[in-house]
Parts: sequence; structure tokens; C-alpha cells
Amino acid sequence: MSKVIPAVQRYSALALIAILAIAVSSAMAQTSTATPAEASPVVSHPATTGPISHNYTLKKVDGTLNILVDPDGNWNFSGNTKAFPGKDFDVTLALKNSTGAVVLFQYIGDASHGIQFSKQGKNDILKENFASFASSHKSAWEYRLYESTAGKRALYEAREKKKEEIRKAEEEARKRHDEKVAAEKKAELKAEEQAELKWEQQQQAQQKQQSGGGGSSVGSVLSTIGGAIGSVLSFL
Repeated sequence: MSKVIPAVQRYSALALIAILAIAVSSAMAQTSTATPAEASPVVSHPATTGPISHNYTLKKVDGTLNILVDPDGNWNFSGNTKAFPGKDFDVTLALKNSTGAVVLFQYIGDASHGIQFSKQGKNDILKENFASFASSHKSAWEYRLYESTAGKRALYEAREKKKEEIRKAEEEARKRHDEKVAAEKKAELKAEEQAELKWEQQQQAQQKQQSGGGGSSVGSVLSTIGGAIGSVLSFL
């Protein structure tokens, strides 16, 4: 699947950034619980007379990321990671030429059994502008791991089970008239509830940030494409 956003010249920091986004998704990630996992520095690449070809190492997930763009506009975006049960994976790779044009490649998928993807396509815009990218360009990437629907459900069930065990332990202590243990269990339950509330607040804050504060057109556009895109663009 590919998606093209019309180019808009950047006159100020508030203006939309002109991008060509190539989104290659296999599943919808849960953007409300995204947490950055790893990001690359911006790398400047020398001119090339042949295809644009880069290979990157994703250290924290024991993975790789690869991009190949031919002069005729054909491209191949691939990668792999180890397994992360209960997680979704969202990766964005950006190429930026000397004129400021940015090409984004993105993949979103279920990481429960590891990621293994290879997507191909052809784009006339890449073909027509290949020379400007081949002469000089920069690259950067970022990936994120998300709690998947199954992961969030398992986390919720584990928390509820733990709280129920604490409640039962407190009740049994009161039946034994062991006020000390009962008080300890009551405090433990309160701490667990506070930790859960803090986690929920963090997710809400992340969701608000990713949506551009609720009113940013830039945030709205980027959030429809993927979670890691905004961060990649911010340091290009």
C-alpha cells in the first residue's frame, strides 16, 4: 500500500512538511501505547551511480533493516527482529535529498513471533527524482514496540489476578486477627492501584502527544500514517 501526501512548501515551523510516504503495513499497531525503542542518528551518504542501498542493525531487537531503491523507481524495504510476545512493531525509515524532499518507508506488524518482512513496489516519483537522491541524501530510522490488543488484555488480566490475590490475603489475615499482615496487604494493594493509575496516565499522555496535542494538523496527518514517523521527521 502506498500513500502520497501533496507537497506543501515549508515556510515556517508550523507549516506541513512535504513528504512522500510509502506505508507497508501488515497489521494495525496500537499507537496509544507506543514507547520509543531505538532511533538512529542522521547519516549522510555519498553520491552513488547505481542503486541506493543501505543496511542497518537494530541492536535492541536483534534485527536488521534494509532499503534498496533502483533508478527505475523500484524499491525493496525489508527487515527482521526477534520475537516480542504481546507486542506490535512499527518502524519508519526516511531518505532525504539535498532539496529537502523526504521519502518515508514504514512497516507495522505483530512482533509476537518475530518480524520478518520484505516489501516491494515501484513509484514514479522516486523514478523521476532518483538523480537528486543519488547525488546526495541522508537517512534516519526509528522503531517502536507497542502493547498489542492481546498484550494489553494479558497485562490487564495479570494485574486483576494479582490484586485479587492481595485482597484475599488481606481478608484471611483479618480473619486470623493478624492486623500487621492485613495492614501490609492493604498497603500493597494501594501501591498496586497507584502504579496502575500512573501507567494509565502515561498512556494517555503518550496518546495526546502523538495526536499533536489534540489540535495539530501535522500530528493528525502523521498519526494516520504511523507512530514512528513524527519522531523520524523531527530529527531529519
